[in-house]
Amino acid sequence: MPRSPSRDLSDRYIGRRGYFRNPDSLRRGKYALSAVAFLAVVGYAAIDVAQPQRVAYGHTHGPLANPHAAFDHNCDACHVPQGTADLFSPRLFNARARWHDLTCEKCHAGAGHHASVTDDAKQFHNRCSNCHHDHNGRLHSLVRIADTHCTQCHTDLAKHHSAELSKSGKPYQNKITSFVSDHPEFRSLDLAAKPRTLTFSHAVHMNPGQAYAPGGKEAMTLGRIKQLAGDAAAERYRKPGQGDDALVVLECASCHKLDPGIGTTEHEKLKAALDALSEPTRSLLPARPEGAYFLPINYEASCRSCHPLGAPAGSSAGKVVPGFDVPHRKQPADLLGDLKAGYLKGMIATNNPLVAVPAEPGGKIDAPPAAGGRTLAAETERLAQAAQRQLFSGDGCAKCHKTTGTDAGLRVSPIPDRTVWLRHAKFNHAAHRGATCATCHPGTAGAAISPVDAAKPEPVQIEGMQSCRACHSPQHTNVTLPDGTRASGGGVRHTCTDCHRYHHGDQPLQGRGGESWFPKEPRGLADWLKGK
Repeated sequence: MPRSPSRDLSDRYIGRRGYFRNPDSLRRGKYALSAVAFLAVVGYAAIDVAQPQRVAYGHTHGPLANPHAAFDHNCDACHVPQGTADLFSPRLFNARARWHDLTCEKCHAGAGHHASVTDDAKQFHNRCSNCHHDHNGRLHSLVRIADTHCTQCHTDLAKHHSAELSKSGKPYQNKITSFVSDHPEFRSLDLAAKPRTLTFSHAVHMNPGQAYAPGGKEAMTLGRIKQLAGDAAAERYRKPGQGDDALVVLECASCHKLDPGIGTTEHEKLKAALDALSEPTRSLLPARPEGAYFLPINYEASCRSCHPLGAPAGSSAGKVVPGFDVPHRKQPADLLGDLKAGYLKGMIATNNPLVAVPAEPGGKIDAPPAAGGRTLAAETERLAQAAQRQLFSGDGCAKCHKTTGTDAGLRVSPIPDRTVWLRHAKFNHAAHRGATCATCHPGTAGAAISPVDAAKPEPVQIEGMQSCRACHSPQHTNVTLPDGTRASGGGVRHTCTDCHRYHHGDQPLQGRGGESWFPKEPRGLADWLKGK
C-alpha cells in the first residue's frame, strides 16, 4: 500500500515535535520585516510631530510659493477637483493630466497670449502649468522661468506662427537660443519708421551756460533766467554760493527724473517754479515711485526757464501793445485766437485810440459805428498774424520743432512718445543707477559744437546689444564692448524673463496695473483664503 503524503510530512519531524517553536529562516524574515515596518511608522509619526513642515513634503509636492501660501492645505483652490464622473474616465489613470488641470484664471485674469501662434501652440499655452511650476518652496518665483520654456518655440519660431502672420511680412527673429549668442539688435532704436521731429543737442545743453562752446557770449546765467522766468526758476538751478552772474550748469537729473522725489529740496524748487507759472503741478509731477522709467520731458518743467514762450510787443496807433505769455502745445491756427485776445486786452489796458470810439448822436446805448469795430478787429488781426509768424519762425518754435505746410496750413509735427524706448522689453533705470549715464548713452556730455551741427536732429544716444552683454553674460566669456574692445563677461543674470514677459506680447506696455489684468469676479477676504 502506498504511503500517504501526510505520513511523509510527519516523518520529517520524528524526534522534533516542537518544531513550531523554532521558526525557519523564512518566518524569521517575516518577523524582522514586520518589526522594521512598525518602527518606521512610529519613527515617522514622531518626526511628523516634531517637524511638521519637513514631513509636509511627504504628503504633498512641497510648500507653495509665498503668494499661494494660504492654499497649502487646500488643493481644490488651484486644481480642478475630481468627481464621480472621473471614476469611469481614462483620465483616472493619468495623474499627470489631472495635475495639469488648474484654475489660475480665478485670480489671474489677463489678456490672451500671442494672437499670431498656431492652434497647437495656443493649446499648449492654455495650460499655465506647462510653464509655471509651484510646490517648489516659499521663495520660488513662478514667473522667473527657465529659458527652455522660451526657446522651445523661439528656436524655430516660424514653426509656431500662423500662416497669416508669415504672409503679412511682419518682421521677427526666427531663431533665438540665448541672449548672449544670437539675440537680435533692439528694433526700437531704429528711427527709420519714426524719424525724430525735435531738434535738440545734448552737447550744447551740457556745456556751462548752454553755449555752443565754453565761454561763449550767449551763455545762460542765473540772472538771465531770473529775468526770463522769475526768481523761483533761477533758484532751481542755483548751487550753494552762486551769484546771479554764475553760469547755469545742467546735469542729467536736471531734466530726467526717475520719480517726483516728494519732500526733497529739488522737488520743492521745481514745484515753486511751476507754481509761479500757474502750471498744474499735479499733471507735471506724476507719482512714479518705482523709478523704472524716466518721467516724460516736459516743456513747462524743463525748457520754459530758458526758452519762455511769449507773444512779442506790438505797435498800434502810436502806442506800444505789451507782449504776453502764450500757452504751449497749440497749433498755429489754434493759437491765433489766444493772440487776438491777448493783444485786445493789451490795447484796452494802454487806452489805445481804436478802443475808445466816440459816442455818436443818439446816446451811448446805441451800437458803435461799424467802421470803428472793423478797424479794431483788423488791428488785432494784424498784430496776431505778425506774432504768429514770429513765434513759428526759425528763431521761435521751429528752432526745436519740425513744421509742415505754410501760412494757414502751417502745423507743428507731433513728437513721438519716447518715454519707453524698448517697447517689447522691460527695463529698470533705478537698478542701473550705479553706472554713469554716458555708459549707456554716449554723446550726452558737453562738447564744443557749431550752431549748424547743433540744429541737426540728434541720433539716438542709446547703446545697443553690446553694452548690455558686457554685464549680462556668463563670467569669463569674451564680449565686445561698444568701442570695439574685448572684455570678460560680467556674469549678471541674463535669462529671458529678466527683460521679457510672455503675457501681453501684442501689447507690451500693459503691466499688472492694466485693466485687463483684473479678474472678472474678485473674491472677498474670507472666500479668497478658502480658495473659492
